[in-house]
Amino acid sequence: MCIDAGIECHFELLPWARSYHLAQQHPMSGLISAARISEREALFKWVGPLASSRNYFYRLKSNTHVNPRDLSEVKDYTLGVVRDGIYEKFVESIGFENNKNLLKFGHHYECINLFFKNKLDLIIGSELSFHYQLTQYGYVGKEVVKLIELPLNETVGNFLALNKNMPQEFVERLQASYNKLSRQGLLDKNIAKYAPPNN
Repeated sequence: MCIDAGIECHFELLPWARSYHLAQQHPMSGLISAARISEREALFKWVGPLASSRNYFYRLKSNTHVNPRDLSEVKDYTLGVVRDGIYEKFVESIGFENNKNLLKFGHHYECINLFFKNKLDLIIGSELSFHYQLTQYGYVGKEVVKLIELPLNETVGNFLALNKNMPQEFVERLQASYNKLSRQGLLDKNIAKYAPPNN
């Protein structure tokens, strides 16, 4: 999109909470990607949607004692989430409490690390990207069991979230490039790289 729009872009991988706050402070910055929800709507200018996926609680296949039957039972187990991420407020709304049955981290990979060390009973993952995240740790996805879907009904997908002071010309050029590349099938082609093998 940047190349097609003729915009020079620089990318940096940072912890989510830090990225989220920096993107709101610096006019020529943004996030790739961020879930577009009502409480964030006025904070950014949006380009996309880039991708959309359902989200689930997962457990290790070996932890057969971790077997919640519905959302009311997941709080009986321990969970890790990314600080200031989309899941944080939701899990707190269904009964998870910080430093009791909920641990918060700067990066999703910290959750994955403790999850595979049996320090956390549950982890949350996107149906689209969770398998890819596991492969970064040398896993293949068969080590986990998908449990209960999170009803994140207000989410309309993940977008490029740009600082609200970003020049509108840049926003429109990026959206036009997104539309063009999507029509050419490049969006689906790139998403397919991260999807689980059975998808």
